[in-house]
Parts: sequence; structure tokens; C-alpha cells
Amino acid sequence: MSTSSTGRPLITANQVTFARLILLPIGTWLLYRGINGQWAALFSMTVVGCTDFVDGMLARRQGPTVLGGLMDPIADKVFVALIFLPMIDLKWLPWWMVTILFVREFVVTAARSSYERRDIPLKSSYLAKVKTWFQMCGAGMFFLFRTIQRPWVMHVVMAALVVSPFVGGGIYYLLKRKWWRGSVVFFFSFGALGALEWTLGPWWAGYILGWAIVAITWASGGVYMFRLGDLRKKQPIDVDDLVRWFGALALPVLATMVMARNVGPSWPIMATFALEFGVGGLDNLLAHVGELPRWPGWAARVFAQAGFLAAALWLSFHDGSPQLIYWLLMATFAATLVSTAILFWRRRSAYLSDRVQRNVKTVSVPAPWI
Repeated sequence: MSTSSTGRPLITANQVTFARLILLPIGTWLLYRGINGQWAALFSMTVVGCTDFVDGMLARRQGPTVLGGLMDPIADKVFVALIFLPMIDLKWLPWWMVTILFVREFVVTAARSSYERRDIPLKSSYLAKVKTWFQMCGAGMFFLFRTIQRPWVMHVVMAALVVSPFVGGGIYYLLKRKWWRGSVVFFFSFGALGALEWTLGPWWAGYILGWAIVAITWASGGVYMFRLGDLRKKQPIDVDDLVRWFGALALPVLATMVMARNVGPSWPIMATFALEFGVGGLDNLLAHVGELPRWPGWAARVFAQAGFLAAALWLSFHDGSPQLIYWLLMATFAATLVSTAILFWRRRSAYLSDRVQRNVKTVSVPAPWI
């Protein structure tokens, strides 16, 4: 691995993660630029998605950092948000399916803080580990199903995707002398999807794929759903828990409903989702190290979001002023931006201080697959 004259690596895992976060909005913007832009988005998002392997490899070689452990899962969730939210505008998926997907993401993030503050350990399953990559690959398949018009071309593409796990698994075996379980998962996934596309057509294959992604996403969070009784045994449910759970439900439901109404710009909602994933990741870390802020600040943000979005939604059903709806969406984003900046600045010692970095191996930061 290349290093500078001072012995420091020229490229760090954290730099790759931050580059991924910076480049993601470009791919989202391209999705709205017509068919040529969407092909460019597919290419750019694929490249950006593959950087997840790069920063993982660099982190193993260079050693983990608390900042990296915090930002990597945030980058993965932002990636998913900036892929699936545009599907509401593009009519690739029904808005309620996207809602169900993101309710899970926010509910699990909120639940993780509740478990962490009670020192309740949770072990991730292999299904949870592949969940994010299944979402990313599924998003690429949605694009192919909605844009490739010639059936024979789609058949060739699906055949290539079924074969590719064998090639990837073979290369992995030659390098590591062991089988990559992911190749088996991808083979059966692409095989089933190819059979659906061949028999039912691309539209129904995409629709069923959407439900499969929702099902796997929720199943991967089952460990959080089935152990809720442990929370009450350890410590009664309190306002800190309730406020976080309210926000986990209110934001994705109201925001996706507003997007489905198509009455205002979508970017403030997408930016709000991205910021909320950042806040959620930091909240998990703070809960683990015993520095979780109390509920009033969290409540101020989530109730402001819910109020602004609910008002925008109400106006959309009553022929309200588009300009007022626009400013309500901007207010939602502004409230999130200000509160997020304040929280990250005030609690920066949790992910930047030497005290935490020296004990990084004992700090269980949110895993990328959670």
C-alpha cells in the first residue's frame, strides 16, 4: 500500500467514505436527467457502491477508527436513501413500498439506541450483512427493468448476471482458497429474478423484487423486533425511547407521502433523510459510550419535521399555495440541518477524541449491515 514520505497512507478508508458521500448526490441528480442521465447514474452509482469494498479493505489494513466506524454505515444508508427516494418521483415503485422500507431503517436505528443505552448486546445475522448490498443491487435491477425495452436484451442481461456469481466466486476461491458465501446468495437471487423476468415480464419482476427487498430488509432487523421485551426488563420505556420511535415513524411516512403528491421539490426531503441517518448513527454511538443527550433536543427536531411535513401534506390535499409548500419543505430541511450541525459539533469528542480512538476496539459502533 502506498504511503507518503511521512509514513502515512496516501489514501485512508475515511477519505474514501467521505468521497462516497460527496459523489452520491451526483448520481441522484442524473436520475432526473432523462434516459441518458439514468444510464450515467447507473454507471456512477455502481462505481460509488463498489468503493464500499475499498474502504473496508483499507480499514482492515490501516486499523479502524471511531470516525470511520460511524461514517461508513451512514454512507451506506444515505446511498440507499438517494437511490430509492427518486423511485417515487420516477414511478418505478409505489410510494408506500418505499415508505415501508425506510420505516424499518429508521425504526431499527432508534431501537439500536434504546438497546445500547441499556447495555443489551445484539448479534447481527448473515442476512443483515447482505441486506445493504441486496438493496443496492436491487436498485440497479429496477433501472434495467424500467429502461430496457427489448425482451431479448433483458434475457441476455439476466443470463450474464446469473453466471457472474460463478466467475466472482471462482476468482475469490483462487485468491483466498475458500468459497465466498455471497456468490451462492447472488446466484440464487439472480436466478430467481431471471425466472420471474422470463415468465412474468420485467414490470412484474420489478414489483416482486420490491417486495423481496422490503421483506429482507425487515427480516434483517428481526433481532431488534423480537427482543423488545428485554428493554422493559432492563429499564422501563421512557420519554427518550418514545421520542426517538415517534421520529422513526413520522419522518418516513410523512416525507414519502409528500413526495408522492408531487407538490414540491424532492431534494429537501432527500437531504433531510441523509442528515437523519447521520444523526441516527451518532446517536447509536453516544448511547454506547454513555453520552446520549436527553430527549428535549431530539423532540424539538422531530416535532418540527413532523409539523412542517404534515402542514405541506395538508396543503397538497387542499390546493394550497405551491410556494408555501416549498417553504415548508425548506423549513423541514433547515431545522434538520441546524440541529444536526449542533449535535455533531457538541458531541465531536465522541468520535474525534484521543480517548475514544485509543479504545476503538472496545467501541461497538454501528455496523454497515445493521
